[in-house]
Amino acid sequence: MQFETRLWSFTQGVRGRIAISVLIGMIAAALGVIRLALLGWLIGLIFLGQSADELVMPIIFAALVMLMRGIFEHWRTMTAHETSAIVQKQLRRRLFDKIVSLGPGYTGRQRSGELVLTLVDGIEQLETYFGEYLPQLFISALTPLMIFAFVAFLDFPVALILLVAAFVSLVAPSAWHKFDTNRSLERQQAYAAFASDFLDGIQGLATLKSFGQSGSRTELLKKRSFELFRSTMWVLATNSLSRGITDTSIAVGAAAGLGYGAYRTMAGEMELTTLLIILMMGVEIFRPLRDLRTVLHQGMVGLSAAQGVYKILDAQPVVLEEHSGNSTTRLEPSIDFDSVSFSYPEHSHIVHNCLNFNISKGERVGIVGSSGCGKSSIVKLLLRFHDPGQGSISIGGKDLRNITLDQLRREISVVHQDTFLFHGTIEENIRMGNPEASETEITDAAKNANIHEFVTTLPDRYKTIIGEKGIKLSGGQRQRIAIARALLRDTPILILDEALSAVDAENEYVIQQALDRLMKNRTTLVLAHRLSSIIKCDRILVMDQGRVVESGHHEALMKKDGIYSALMNEQVREAELK
Repeated sequence: MQFETRLWSFTQGVRGRIAISVLIGMIAAALGVIRLALLGWLIGLIFLGQSADELVMPIIFAALVMLMRGIFEHWRTMTAHETSAIVQKQLRRRLFDKIVSLGPGYTGRQRSGELVLTLVDGIEQLETYFGEYLPQLFISALTPLMIFAFVAFLDFPVALILLVAAFVSLVAPSAWHKFDTNRSLERQQAYAAFASDFLDGIQGLATLKSFGQSGSRTELLKKRSFELFRSTMWVLATNSLSRGITDTSIAVGAAAGLGYGAYRTMAGEMELTTLLIILMMGVEIFRPLRDLRTVLHQGMVGLSAAQGVYKILDAQPVVLEEHSGNSTTRLEPSIDFDSVSFSYPEHSHIVHNCLNFNISKGERVGIVGSSGCGKSSIVKLLLRFHDPGQGSISIGGKDLRNITLDQLRREISVVHQDTFLFHGTIEENIRMGNPEASETEITDAAKNANIHEFVTTLPDRYKTIIGEKGIKLSGGQRQRIAIARALLRDTPILILDEALSAVDAENEYVIQQALDRLMKNRTTLVLAHRLSSIIKCDRILVMDQGRVVESGHHEALMKKDGIYSALMNEQVREAELK
């Protein structure tokens, strides 16, 4: 018997349906008792030499009872699975909301395969727990009591023997509960490792092929598969042992009840008809326990799958939102970093060390520096995926920690280096910037992003499916769709995070035109490795070792002959060599 109070808490709101399912199951069990009692009575009548005519009505009545029992069993099964589907839907929503609240700061430290396994396969495994195991657990606990009351009316000593045997059959497997749970948890962990490595292999298939490492990945998956196989065999072995304990208890109890009943019949203390009725009912008193035994494995799998669910629900967000609400007040689009120091969780490396800079309303500021100087971390801090360890960040003079996350992110649009497009149509991906936008607004945004002309060449135009991560598009086309999305969002603050670093020279000019339109009348922060994209900025900040070491416009920084000048000259030489 495996019951966990925390899993039970997930049934809040549907416990009435579970009670109805159990009640229907009890009625079906009662009809089963009546069916077997009638069969025992009929056999007794036959032994007593009753005529065939006198047996017709009891036979018809028994057939009707069997039909009703089948109907109630089907009703119970459907009710239980519908209830389970409701619990699954609620739990999936709860998990996704939790992951959204945890944010990229949490998901970035987790393996995608493990998260997907919990959200998809883990919830599916709970379906059998809630739909089959849990209702059967209640029925198996209550049915023997009901049958005991009926059998006790016929013969109390035999009824007591059957009840004790049923109780032992129900609780004896609990002695192996901890061992079973540990083995099931090991299997779940092995499954998660296999799923994560398999997903990595699928997503990185092109890299594996190009580096000739598909064979080594196959060997790794072979190892993971063997670990999953071994842990699965252990689970099945422990499950078989638990089922063996249940079967032994049932067999011993049934034999003891039958033997003692036969003794009382021979002693003249019980009629033969009564013994036959008890014998037939003895089958029914143990049937719910045998049914529970068949779903015991699902119970253990459900408990182990729940561990992944608990891990997500118990996780603490990297950023705590102390203020709630949905303020519609627009903030002045100015940005201020005041003595900001920051390190990523679980890392000792200091990314920003007393970082100070400010951006005025409508100003276009570029941030440059060598790889690892902390440029991209500025974006994560501005979006509050993380909070600084020291110092403060403010927009419009208001500390980010005093702004709701929804309000903060309504003020900012980001065009990333690695543009993420969802599987769907071009229109759906652009509309993500503003779900209420009209088709005309979407078209205008696409025109300003220099992507409309390309879209019109496609057979389905804006209804074209672009595939997972926009795989059917080139890098430049994906980038322009991202720009159209940002244009449609129309926020006062714009962040361009290496928006041109992954495009070729031909696309750079087209995309730069689109970016110029996007940056117009907006406070813009341009993080760039390709310095040609920030020459026209009002001000350029040069970062080194987590802080600003140079500041000024392009001409002034070139005259300083410092880090910026060195970076620019290096890129010019590289361009000449090409």
